[in-house]
Amino acid sequence: MPEKDNEKINVKSNDKNSEKFISIIYNQKNDSPKYFELKKSKLLLFVIGLPTITLIALTLGIIGLVHTSPFHLIDTYKQNSMAREAIAKTTSLMNQVQNSEEEKAALIKKLAEAENQLKTVSGKSEAAPEAIDAKTTVPAATSALKCPTGAVNSIGLTTLSLFRPIQGQRDRTRPAILNLSGFKVIGNRDTTNFQFNIIPGGENKLAGHIIVLMKNELTIQVYPQQALSGSDTQINYSSGEPFSTQRFRPVDASFLKPRKPGNYTFTIYIFAKNGDLIHYQSVILPVKF
Repeated sequence: MPEKDNEKINVKSNDKNSEKFISIIYNQKNDSPKYFELKKSKLLLFVIGLPTITLIALTLGIIGLVHTSPFHLIDTYKQNSMAREAIAKTTSLMNQVQNSEEEKAALIKKLAEAENQLKTVSGKSEAAPEAIDAKTTVPAATSALKCPTGAVNSIGLTTLSLFRPIQGQRDRTRPAILNLSGFKVIGNRDTTNFQFNIIPGGENKLAGHIIVLMKNELTIQVYPQQALSGSDTQINYSSGEPFSTQRFRPVDASFLKPRKPGNYTFTIYIFAKNGDLIHYQSVILPVKF
């Protein structure tokens, strides 16, 4: 093979075609010179076009690698997992809300049935009231009291069949001269305590006696317990807890712990010193152990 020497490239521009062509004379040792002509546009394509195309291709390749890299795939998987988890939680909450609505409807239905049964038992007991034993725990059918739930109710003295009648006794529940608030039930080891507050409606001093009944569909208890400690089966208003207040009076009525928990009706009777009925109110509260 012929030995190659240093290469020499001479570039000459023709006067006539200097604007369109570039002439190249290529000399190599032991070989005749070679002459080439190239268009400027082709030279620009090689010098500028190819590097530009290569740069664009590299940029697109890098972008593709970023979007298909393991880190991007892991991030996408995490986002999809979070979305699936959020959808699952939302579905679970919707199911819980639907179950709660169904349970609420069932409880409302049961409460309505219980109220109807209570009204039926109360109506029968008014026709034939039974005696109450000295332990103050009796069947609910002996109750001759109508105990609506809510605010002050004027019931009339003729419905107080559990109480010993007094000559000249009046019903002064209307208009209301006091308010009751802060109802709560506290369960102890051997007793159940029903607490509330007496708030007079005016500036005059109030005094009298407090009697509270606790009952459900099976039993009735009386506070104070000594209200039925004698041989008489009717309650004397004067055996109630005495009170005297002008601004505020807390009451803590203690009952024997019932055999089972549940919703109990607490009925409050407040008598004046002369025996007039000045307040009557019933509330239904849960008794828990």
